[in-house]
Amino acid sequence: MPKHPSPHPRSAPRLVAATAAIALTLTAGVALAAPASADAPALSLRPEAWGNLFDDGDSVSFRYDTTAPTISWRVVDGWGEVVDDGTEQADGTLTSTVTDRGWYRLEVTAVGDGETRAATTFAILPDADAAASATGRFGAATHYGQSWDPASMQALSAGGFAQLRDEVYWSEVETQPGVYDWSRARAEFLDPAREQGIRPLLLAGYGNPLYDSGNGPVSAEAVAAYADYAAAMAAEFGDMSTGIEVWNEWDLGLGGNTNVSPEDYVALLSAAAPAIREAAPDLPVIGPAVANLNTDWLERTFQLGALDHLDGVVLHPYSYPVGADALDETLTRIDTLVRRYNGGQPKPLWITEHGWPTGTNARAVSERQQASDIAKSAVIAAAHDAARYYVYDLVNDGVDDAETEENFGLLHHPDDELGAFTPKPSFAAYSVAADALATATFAGRDEPLPGLRQVRFATADGPLHVLWSDGPQTVALEVGGSAELTTMFGDAETVSGSADAPVLAQTGTEPLYVRGEVTAITQTGAGLTLDAGVVGAPITGSWTVQGRADAASSWRLVLPDGSEATQTTGPGATASAAVSLPAPTTSGTYETSARVYDGDRYVGTLRAAASVSEPVTLQAAQAFTAEGASVLRIRVANASATTRALDSLSYTLGDVGGQPEAPASIGANSDAVVDIPLDALAGPATFTATAVVDGATLTASGRVAPVDAASVLPASHRAITVDGSLDDLDGVTPIAFAANPEADDDDQSAVAWLTWDEEYLYLSADVADDVHDQPAQGANIWQGDSIQFTVAGGAPGAATTWHEFGMALTSAGPQLYRWLSVDAGAGPVPGAPVAISRDDDAGRTVYETAIPWALLRGVDRTTSLLSSAAIVNEADGTGRAGFLAWGGGIAGEKDSGEFTAVRLLAPAPVVEAPVDPTQPATPGDGGTTAPGVADGGNGTAAGTTEARALASTGGSPLFGWLGAAVLTGVGGIALLTARRATRQS
Repeated sequence: MPKHPSPHPRSAPRLVAATAAIALTLTAGVALAAPASADAPALSLRPEAWGNLFDDGDSVSFRYDTTAPTISWRVVDGWGEVVDDGTEQADGTLTSTVTDRGWYRLEVTAVGDGETRAATTFAILPDADAAASATGRFGAATHYGQSWDPASMQALSAGGFAQLRDEVYWSEVETQPGVYDWSRARAEFLDPAREQGIRPLLLAGYGNPLYDSGNGPVSAEAVAAYADYAAAMAAEFGDMSTGIEVWNEWDLGLGGNTNVSPEDYVALLSAAAPAIREAAPDLPVIGPAVANLNTDWLERTFQLGALDHLDGVVLHPYSYPVGADALDETLTRIDTLVRRYNGGQPKPLWITEHGWPTGTNARAVSERQQASDIAKSAVIAAAHDAARYYVYDLVNDGVDDAETEENFGLLHHPDDELGAFTPKPSFAAYSVAADALATATFAGRDEPLPGLRQVRFATADGPLHVLWSDGPQTVALEVGGSAELTTMFGDAETVSGSADAPVLAQTGTEPLYVRGEVTAITQTGAGLTLDAGVVGAPITGSWTVQGRADAASSWRLVLPDGSEATQTTGPGATASAAVSLPAPTTSGTYETSARVYDGDRYVGTLRAAASVSEPVTLQAAQAFTAEGASVLRIRVANASATTRALDSLSYTLGDVGGQPEAPASIGANSDAVVDIPLDALAGPATFTATAVVDGATLTASGRVAPVDAASVLPASHRAITVDGSLDDLDGVTPIAFAANPEADDDDQSAVAWLTWDEEYLYLSADVADDVHDQPAQGANIWQGDSIQFTVAGGAPGAATTWHEFGMALTSAGPQLYRWLSVDAGAGPVPGAPVAISRDDDAGRTVYETAIPWALLRGVDRTTSLLSSAAIVNEADGTGRAGFLAWGGGIAGEKDSGEFTAVRLLAPAPVVEAPVDPTQPATPGDGGTTAPGVADGGNGTAAGTTEARALASTGGSPLFGWLGAAVLTGVGGIALLTARRATRQS
């Protein structure tokens, strides 16, 4: 079963059942769309290939039913680019010309008296050898033992990972003592698996009401009966199984077990293992599948002799939403522990559950991030020579996006509107990883450039290098002749070069597979960048190249629409040129790729992304006024170059609504703002704001909540220097932490401060702690002395997604880590400086960090309102022993309703001292760079007060105030402010 890591506990465990009920029923593989209106045509999509899974060379076709005479369609790849489209007379079959391996989304519009839209997904996969992959490293967890539709089983061999992990329940097969009936399991999935060449790893569990009342077996009779059942399973399926897993997550009490001690588990294992080996001598016995990698519990089983009975150690190293890099540290840690109790020798590690949920839950990740993390985990597992790696799980268990347990799958649920068993991006990414690593033997790893990871393998097809980085990088690869570069989704290209003529590779958080001899990886100034844009206007950007060291070069950039840009460079020189791309038709993230040529030599592909907004937008959020009143702030912004008519503006708030007075038009690059007072708000409420602009309707919705004025933390407008030495924080309201009930009150105390400026949100803390203990790094820093804190938009309880950070002084130095985010993923936080200093003699640790507002998506500093919480973790050598807390929602259940409201105070007015004309002015020294702050950060300045004020102030707000008027609106007084955009120098 999937788990949250320890800092992210979940509710009581339960078995996952494949259940879903929605009003719209989908037949297998059919994607339906409800008509947009009564006159709109009907439209449904049906697969030509099962699950829309195609092999290399297959014709990519789809069937559909529609009452429309015409359809239009487009195919979007995994990077968001439109790679194929068309408009045609409706004849029931649609064929795409796409041939590259990858994951794709097909969007179809039926055009008649109205329009109806439908969508589905598909993948073009590497040719898979089912027999070879059935004995390989990779597989997926399934629940055919819980009545999953076995039709999805064929996806395992199609994806190139023809192994499953499933359960045959003890209580089902032994309903009379000593009599075993395997007929249902055989008929429903094990015989079909055998016929398809798919090998199962079988889980022996859980309790049986014939013994110990169905609890975990601990009595002599129950333990012996369990051993007999496990041995019978081994005898029945040993010729096809990859192993027997002795129970599942005993420590968590899975399956209704309350006997969770390590002693009871080892007693069970000691009886079951020899019985299994007697029945099937060559079948691996593995365990104990510890939930959340409870290392203390696992170590105790080793102390009791568990390793003597195991052929492999089972791990379920969930870390979500933390990314795949956490797996690397976990495998190293567990291998070290195994060797400690196994005479210095390793035991094979079996990762039988691991994955990430997608959806809207605060702990979920995007589908693209899920794909990236699973692919990188496959690489990491191979680098550690893990015996097996099973993704949890093959198919989504439901269709509720807010429920994490329903969204771990590589394939969509049978009732998904995108079609039964159609691929999520992760299916294609896992298939590509399994194919690339099928014959891989680990050959080494390094970081050739800061933030760039390289894992090297020897394979039957030559050297394989897998690269990924903390953020986008363009690197130069020196290759021995030619190399094949393959993306996460499988699209591949061959490049050629030499030491004097390197090839370009774009790396990022997603893995890039480079097959061939790579002799060096260096930084390059080449790259493609795009400016933010608006729908309907061309996207602009720049293209930079770095010339060859030995000769002048003529460069050519080929864009997706076929247009080209050219420039030349002298030897070793760098040059840039402007580029323009077609206007986007939708808002969101605009992604593109472009091919680069040095003369006639293809050099590589550059990728870039830009944020695209609608020319006119409506935003609504809870805010504080300058006087500290809580309001619903509605903003209509016009980013276009023409004046737009504001036909109407209205809102609903709970059961009430209104139409506040608003201007008749909004000028170019201007906006209008209306504030709706919330002083009478009795409890949390939902709102909807509606604006009609030039006849087009815009809506915005969300939640607001009452704000207790007495509990609001005022955050002063004050920059700090991030250097590990506390700044002057006189006059700044401190954060008051609640006493730690789990630790000695004299052992730890803390005070912290939140401040801000136009560029950063700052957190400073002074912690008194007699012993500094931080054994971990990255995602696990919460286990030692550290600080965790959250940042959410709006009042407490309003946000459904938010940011959670942690900072700690580790053996590798100060680290800032992000566990939760809004569309950014977990991991290190590039661009956010952190400094931590420790004085052991004084027993004092100072923490400082600056989080750029640009990284705090969903938090609008112009509202002057956010919500936050913080804990100071305490450890003295035996793991986390407790914590101090300000607010809640971090260490227990993740709940933004337990956060504290924070008001961003306006900057204090600068009071200019009278100037004595007889005295010369005091010159400033120009300031000094703030240590540890990216791009120089905020400097400190000598000289006059005015100089200091300038040094502490970041960029100006986007909009300058032109004036304000108080207008009467329905339901109270609404404040209307007109703004005009100003250019910042």
